[in-house]
Amino acid sequence: MKIEEKAIEILKDPICDNCLGRSWAGLLSGYSNEERGKIVRTFVAFLLDSEEKIDVYMNNFYGFKFRNLKVTLQKPEKCKICKNFFREKLEEKANEIIKKLKGIEFDTFQLGTIPSDEMANEEEKLVDEIGGDFTEPIKTEINREIGKIIEKKTSKIFSSKNPDVTIILDLQNNRIKTEVRSLYIFGKYQKLKRGIPQTKWICPDCNGKGCIKCKGTGKLYKTSVQEEIEKNFLKAAESKKSKFHGCVAGNTRILLNECQLEIKKLENCWKNHEVITFNVDKNEIRSSQIADFLAINSKDIEVKTYEITTEETGRKVIATEDHPFFTSYGMVPLRKIKEGWKVAVYPIDLQSYHETNDKIIINKNDIIHAIQNHVPITNLSKVINELKERDLLPLSSKNKHLCVLSRIVAFLFGDGTVRLSRNRDVGLEFYGNKVDLNDIASDIKKLGFKISWKKTLPKKSIFMDYYGKQKIIESKRKQHVLLCYSKSLWVLLVALGAPVGNKVSKEILIPDWIKNIEMLNVKREFLASLLGTEIDKPRLDKRKYNKKSFNCPRFSINKTETLIGNELKFIEDLSILLKNFGVNTYKPRLVPYTTRKDGSKTIKICLDISNRFENLLNLWGKIGFKYAKEKDTLARYAYEYLLMKKHAVDFRKELYKKSLELKKSGLTPVQIYRTLNTTFVNYKDLAMWLSPKNHEFQNIKIPNDFVDFLAWKRMSTKNLKNGLVWETIRNIKEVNNEETYDLTTKDSAHTFFANGFLVSNSGREDIDARNLDWRPFVIELVKPNKRKIDLKKIQNKINKSRKVKAKNLRIVEKDLIEKIKSERLDKSYLAEVEFEKNIDKQKIKELKKLEKATIIQKTPTRVVHRRADIIRKRDVKKISWELKGKKKLEIRIKTEAGLYIKELITGDEGRTNPNVADLISNKVKKISLDVIKIHTKGS
Repeated sequence: MKIEEKAIEILKDPICDNCLGRSWAGLLSGYSNEERGKIVRTFVAFLLDSEEKIDVYMNNFYGFKFRNLKVTLQKPEKCKICKNFFREKLEEKANEIIKKLKGIEFDTFQLGTIPSDEMANEEEKLVDEIGGDFTEPIKTEINREIGKIIEKKTSKIFSSKNPDVTIILDLQNNRIKTEVRSLYIFGKYQKLKRGIPQTKWICPDCNGKGCIKCKGTGKLYKTSVQEEIEKNFLKAAESKKSKFHGCVAGNTRILLNECQLEIKKLENCWKNHEVITFNVDKNEIRSSQIADFLAINSKDIEVKTYEITTEETGRKVIATEDHPFFTSYGMVPLRKIKEGWKVAVYPIDLQSYHETNDKIIINKNDIIHAIQNHVPITNLSKVINELKERDLLPLSSKNKHLCVLSRIVAFLFGDGTVRLSRNRDVGLEFYGNKVDLNDIASDIKKLGFKISWKKTLPKKSIFMDYYGKQKIIESKRKQHVLLCYSKSLWVLLVALGAPVGNKVSKEILIPDWIKNIEMLNVKREFLASLLGTEIDKPRLDKRKYNKKSFNCPRFSINKTETLIGNELKFIEDLSILLKNFGVNTYKPRLVPYTTRKDGSKTIKICLDISNRFENLLNLWGKIGFKYAKEKDTLARYAYEYLLMKKHAVDFRKELYKKSLELKKSGLTPVQIYRTLNTTFVNYKDLAMWLSPKNHEFQNIKIPNDFVDFLAWKRMSTKNLKNGLVWETIRNIKEVNNEETYDLTTKDSAHTFFANGFLVSNSGREDIDARNLDWRPFVIELVKPNKRKIDLKKIQNKINKSRKVKAKNLRIVEKDLIEKIKSERLDKSYLAEVEFEKNIDKQKIKELKKLEKATIIQKTPTRVVHRRADIIRKRDVKKISWELKGKKKLEIRIKTEAGLYIKELITGDEGRTNPNVADLISNKVKKISLDVIKIHTKGS
C-alpha cells in the first residue's frame, strides 16, 4: 500500500496526530510522532483538494472541512485509538507516578506501560489493515512521552540499563506499580561467638510462624550473622527485607507442586509456589515452600557452566560447575561428575504454569444456595465467616487452594462420600490405604480443617451380578477411612460440584467451573485425582512374548439403568477434558454389572484410552495420578520407559536419513554400517532400510533387542523409590550461559528437580565454629527507599556487637555475588581438643601422617539427615600441634575447602579416615573450633 493510500485509509476514522504519526515512526528521524501526524494530515489535505477526489472520500472521511474545494485541517474530538490519552492524560499520569515515587531515593528510572484492552485492540486492527512496516507500539510512545515529563520535573534520568526503579503503568486496571532495584553491599565479616549460624534458620515445623519447637520465635537460633549485620542496613536504607549471600548456587528450571516453570519466571512469584523436593534418606517425595530465590547474571564472571545430556532419553540441563547432582555415588558437584555416571531423575511432564485473568468461581451467594438446598438448618454466618478466615471465600481462579480443592472434589466422585442425613448432619468420608489418605489429610489440614480416622477390618462383600448370580469378594487389606465433619468445608465442596449421597443412583456431572477454567494445572489436578480412583494402573500387554507394550488403560463408572444418559454425558465430558492434554479415547462400552438390593440393575460404562505411543506419554507424563501412590509410581516408570522408546525411535529415524545420504554418496552397506558405528541399528535393519523396496520412514520402530519393561525397571530403580530412576550421562560440555539461578527450600532435604534431575542447594557454615579471619559476603537490601547510605557509620554500629565484626563495606553490582560464591578457598583452623584419657606423647607424632594426606570422608552423621551420604576426598595441606595439658591438645591445620574438621579429629565412628582420634588411640571428649585464616589465591 502506498503512503498516500495508507494515510487516507487511516484518516477515514477519527485519529489524533500522535496515533497518526506513529504509523510512520520509522521515518522522518528527529521528529516526534505528533509532528509526523501533522505532516501526514497536511499531506492528505493537499491530495484531496480536487473535485473528483472529494466525491470519493467526502462521505467517509473525518477531520477535513471542504469549502470551495479547499481542505482545512481539523483534529477529531476523540481519537479512536488512544481515546485522547496523549492530549489529556500524559501530564496527569506523569504526576501520579511522581507522587508514587515520593520517598524513594533514585537517580535512574525505567517506565513500562500496559495499554488498556481497548487501546491494544484498536491498534491491532489498524496494523492488520495498513501493515506495520514503520509502526511503533503505542506503549513505546507512552513510555517515552511520560518519561520526558518525569525527567523534566524530577531531574532524574530515564535509563533501560539497571535502573534504580522501574515503573509499571497499568492502564487496563488503572494502577501504578513500582519495582525498586535491590542495593548490594559487599564486605567482610568475622564471627566472634559460637552457636550463631551464617543466615536465618527458619523453623521447619511452623515455617516461621512460631510454635512450641521454636518457642514462638519462628527461628531455630536466636540470631545469626545475617541478622547482626542486616539490622543496621535495613534501618539506614528504609528496607524491610535483606538476603545474605555466601553459599553455592545455580540451575535452570524446576518442578513445582502442581506444574512446572522455568526458574527465571519464578523471580517475581516464587513466594506463591511450592517446590517438589526429595528426601534422599527417607526416599520420600514431598512439597516444600521456597525460603529464598536468587537470579544471577553470570556474564564476565569467572564461573563455568555445563550442559548435561543423558543417554536414555536425551534429557538436558544447564548448571554451574558447583551445583550438586544426586548420582549413584551420592550428591556430587557437577564439576566432579563424569560421563557414564548414573544420575537420578524424576520422569514427569506437568503443564507449565500460566497467569490468567482472575475470575470468581464461588461467591457468597453460591454458599447460601448450597446451604438452602441441602442443609437449611445451618448457622449461615458461621459458615461464611469460617470460609473467609481460611481465604476460601470468595474463591477465585487464582486462589492458592484451588488445586487442592479440585483434587479433593474429584476424589469424592470416586472413592469418597459426601454424606448427608436429616438435612443437617454432614460428613466427608474418604476410603483407601493409609499412604494415599495421608496425602488427603495433609491437604485438608492445609485448608485449615480438622480430620479423624477410622480403620475397618478385612471383610467379605456379597453382591448379585446383573443376571442374579451371587458373588463374593474378600478384601485382603485393612481399609482405612478418613473423616472430616466440618460443615463449612462440606458446603464449599458441594458448591464446587461434589456429588451428595449415593453416586450410583443419582445424576452426577463434572462441574462446569472445571470444564471452563483456563488454568490447565487445575484441570490436571482434577483429572489426576479422578483417574487415581477409577482407572487401571499401567499394565503390560497380555501377550506372552510382548513385554515392551502397554494395554489400553480403562476408566469405568457404575450407574443404575435409568441413569445411563447421565453416565454417558459424564464420560463425554471426561473425554473432552482428557483431550486438553492430548489424550484420546475410544467409544465408551456398556457392560451389565450388578443387581441392587431394591431389584434395580446397574450398568458399568467403560472408557478405554488409546494405547498409542504418544497418547500414553501424554496420559502418564502430563496427567498421572493423585492420591494413588502405587499407580503414580508405576506411571513414572512407564512414562520413562516410553520416553526411552521414543528417543530410540527418533534416533533411528535420524540414522535412517543419514544412511540414505551415505548411500547416495556411493558407500556400500558395509561401509555405511561402519560409518554409523552405533548400537541403535544392526546390519540387518540397515540392509532393510537400503533395500530397493525402501523401508517406510514412518514404520521405523525400536530395535528387536530393546530391553523389556520389567528387566529395565529392575536395573534402573535400584536403591530408588517413588518413581525416581537412574539415567546415564552421555555428554558433559561447557557452554556459555549468562543467566544462572538459585533457590533454597525450607524443607530440611534441600533438594529439588531441575529439568527432572535431582539436585541440591548448598549447606551452611558450621554454627559451632568461630570465624576469626575476614570472610567475604554480599548483603542484598530488597526495595530500599534510600540508596545513599553512610557505610562508615553502619560499619561502626555493626562493630559495637560482641558477636560479629565487619569491614571493607562498599556498594557493588549484583554480578559480584556469583564470583564470591564460586571461589573455593583453602582454610586454616585452630582446634582445642579435649580427650577422654591422658595423651601419649609418643603417639602424637603419628599426626604427622595427616600432612599432605588425602582424607576419605563420608558425609558426617550430624548432617547426613539433610545431605546425601556420599564419599568426599579432601587434602590436608599442613598440620602442627601443641600439648596444653595431660588431656588437651591444640591443633593447627590447613586443609582443602570442603573437609569437615570436627570429623577429621573424632573419626565420626569410622566415617572419616585417617583421623586424629585413631592415630593417637584416644577418644575425643570436646572440641572448640575456630577458622583462623581463609587463604586467598597464592597464600
